[in-house]
Amino acid sequence: MVQHWQFGTRADGQPISAFRLRSETGFEAIVLDQGAILQSFCLPSGRNVTLGFEDWDGYESDANYKGRIIGPNANRIANARFQIDKKECLLTANDKPHNLHSGPNGFDREIWQAAHTDTGLRLDLQSPEGRHGFPGTLQATLNISLFGNTLRLAMKATTTRPTPMNLTWHPYWNLSESTRIDGHDLEVKSETHTKLETQKPLPVKDTFRDFGIARPLGSVRLDCSYEHVKSARLIAGRTAMRVTSSLPNLQVYTGDALPLSRAGIALEPQFRPNDINLAQDSLLRPGETYSHWIEYRFDGV
Repeated sequence: MVQHWQFGTRADGQPISAFRLRSETGFEAIVLDQGAILQSFCLPSGRNVTLGFEDWDGYESDANYKGRIIGPNANRIANARFQIDKKECLLTANDKPHNLHSGPNGFDREIWQAAHTDTGLRLDLQSPEGRHGFPGTLQATLNISLFGNTLRLAMKATTTRPTPMNLTWHPYWNLSESTRIDGHDLEVKSETHTKLETQKPLPVKDTFRDFGIARPLGSVRLDCSYEHVKSARLIAGRTAMRVTSSLPNLQVYTGDALPLSRAGIALEPQFRPNDINLAQDSLLRPGETYSHWIEYRFDGV
């Protein structure tokens, strides 16, 4: 069952709607129609385990992408430029010389068309040619469902011109009742990670990035793209969250630059940073469909 109401009003006067999804086992998610923002995610106990704001004003000034869908391209594009078929595209640099999360006006800043479905909530967006500096008229669809103990995001997109397509969801999770994530254990099944401008992957074994076996985060600072990740787990006490996806990489960010440092951790399935300038696995061409999914499953609650 999906309920909805007006959550707030943007500075430009457009209303923002909130949608509540409930599962038969007592989990609850609230999603906004701007940027598919996951405003809250509550366990059956009622405890909220994701970072968000109680009113829209907080999101107007948020610079940390709390709960947002990221697109057309998640993560960084080096030097805010790329080439496809020898044609260069210039983007807005918003992270030193790089383009981060598609720049200042990505999919997270758009109001999506929302509709209830038999399984949850559907959000649709048509982005006209060049809207965010990316080639092509882009059509994206998100299907968000909550069943049992699992939150699922299914993503599809098409384009009229060759373009990067690399969507992810950007919730910050904190499964404990502490204001910091230091007491969590993290497990990421991966042997390598990638860097922005380096084609060759680097090993994680016996480095501070090695979480192949669940171990405490402590004060370890991560902003790391793990390769070929089948699953990852975040654990706090008896509560555990497993992240799985059809996407190959997992960006793990420990939230060190949040206003309250390390208040939450982001686990973002996606293609590798700067992929469009390297392997181009994220390249979407006309006639093709980008189709991927992300799941968050909760246990011990």
